[in-house]
Amino acid sequence: MNRIGMAVFGPLSAIFLLSAACAFAQDHVGIVYRCDDGTTLTASFMNSTKEALITTGGNSFRLPQAMSGSGARYTDGNVLFWIKGKDAQLELAGRSTNCHTQ
Repeated sequence: MNRIGMAVFGPLSAIFLLSAACAFAQDHVGIVYRCDDGTTLTASFMNSTKEALITTGGNSFRLPQAMSGSGARYTDGNVLFWIKGKDAQLELAGRSTNCHTQ
């Protein structure tokens, strides 16, 4: 490739790769889950801090990501939110329920 081609395509390639990397690292905000026990919750996932913000019943919980063999698991030791695909499990106040996105 000649110098002009490198001058044009070199920076364009870098811009494309950076924008693609940013797209994969984007946060997911405001995903609504409906649970089998009637609970509705909103989950926001912050990839930069590896946390989930769960809001339900007027309360919000910031849960750090934890080890998981399958799916993504978030817990602070008291509240657990474990997702896999469109399904999730919420454990809160000693109760457990299955939740689903629409």
